[in-house]
Amino acid sequence: MVDGAPRDTDRPELRQPLALEVWQNVTKTISGASKITEVYIMGGHVNREKPDKGNIFTVPKNAYAEFNMFLDPLAAKTVLESGLNITLIPLATQRKLSSFQTMLDRLYSSAKTPESLFVKRLLARLQALHHKHRRYSHVDMFLGEVLGAVYLGEDHASLKPRLRAEHIRVIAEGDESKDGQVLIDNLRGRQVKILERVDVRGCYESFASRLADKNQSAVIGSFEEQRKKWNTPPS
Repeated sequence: MVDGAPRDTDRPELRQPLALEVWQNVTKTISGASKITEVYIMGGHVNREKPDKGNIFTVPKNAYAEFNMFLDPLAAKTVLESGLNITLIPLATQRKLSSFQTMLDRLYSSAKTPESLFVKRLLARLQALHHKHRRYSHVDMFLGEVLGAVYLGEDHASLKPRLRAEHIRVIAEGDESKDGQVLIDNLRGRQVKILERVDVRGCYESFASRLADKNQSAVIGSFEEQRKKWNTPPS
């Protein structure tokens, strides 16, 4: 993928892709002779209870959609209704991981690697912003991304995941108040697997232990560390 988030770089192919570009890329791939057999999706809001709303805080009239689906509902619809073997990790499940402090406590009690130190600093900064600034009141939702990383790492013994099969479809009608909403539809929907429950404590612990694993850690933690090695005479 050569497109990405609009920021200056000499290597545009290394940019972080936007959510809608990810959808479009997968859509293009499955339209031909695709070798994709399994897809994992972080996103979507499969609401069974009306009080359980989505996270489109920029469009209040769309109360039941999730951002990744809302950004490009037609591409999301194409992928989710493609018939591929899809596992959906929806917003409701992601929301179960919502405690910065619990995650930080796990990281503080684990071994120190360059990766764990970086993640601790990042999460501590997000926690401070979350507490101090109204504009950052939503950032706790990014903790749900950790669940996706742990699940894809196949540490299912710690997660104890429970999945259910549902037939779903995505609204993509050009109506901002409804686009991106995911409906359960046993007549017209496509079947996907939905991750509905995990062991939250196990997820925190697995995440911290993976980051603390020195066998998985980078050999060089920073450029400063590399420069010291260059400037140290061989013994």
